[in-house]
Amino acid sequence: GRITVRLVPAMVLLYLYMTITVLYTFAADIPATLMLIVTDAFTGEAVAGGSIGAVILIGVRRGAFSNEAGIGTESMAHGAAKTQEPIREGIVAMVGPVVDTLVVCTCTALIILLTGVWQSAEGAEGVTLTARAIEQVFPVTGIYLLLIMVGLLSFSTMVTMWFYGAKCTGFLLGSHRQHYYTPIYLALLLGGAVVSMDIVNGLILATYATMAIPTMISALYLAPKVNQAANIYFAKLRQKD
Repeated sequence: GRITVRLVPAMVLLYLYMTITVLYTFAADIPATLMLIVTDAFTGEAVAGGSIGAVILIGVRRGAFSNEAGIGTESMAHGAAKTQEPIREGIVAMVGPVVDTLVVCTCTALIILLTGVWQSAEGAEGVTLTARAIEQVFPVTGIYLLLIMVGLLSFSTMVTMWFYGAKCTGFLLGSHRQHYYTPIYLALLLGGAVVSMDIVNGLILATYATMAIPTMISALYLAPKVNQAANIYFAKLRQKD
């Protein structure tokens, strides 16, 4: 935990530095690219491949992958934080989706479109497109820095997911039995490394869906209590001012 809390922000800042540098290099083309994103979302190949509802569904899936909003996992991480103000921790938690999706994912999409690699790199997708886009401005170091960032962030994600699973196992079976989850998790990692990405993505989406339903129900049920606690917290802040 102590390593991750320093590692992830450092990697995100480094990634933002690289993407912002690419954006600055192609700054003149940013308005046209933003217009391309908006118009093509409803009139271009996105809709040609299916209905607008299908396009929105894909966006929701990608959003769940990037920030896990509404899934319920982040509450375990922030619930383990040492703080005397749960509302303040909740505000910190809400910043996560803003950084993950609105900032990082938008920057990634823009550099892929601005550099034109989405048209020239046949068969490339995902992080490969990102690497080729960054290479346009960082031809020597870009791909290696991205490799290090992806490796470290992937490792921190694996550790985090193990933590979630262990905590859930401890809740269901007792904290003295949560270590039983570790070999199961290691087996899942090995299995995920050898099967196709379609199977892995399908399994993740299915589990996310089953997690989102009770999470949203509980969020609606607890909303009045959260609002009450938030009113008390912000009232204290106003009194201090």
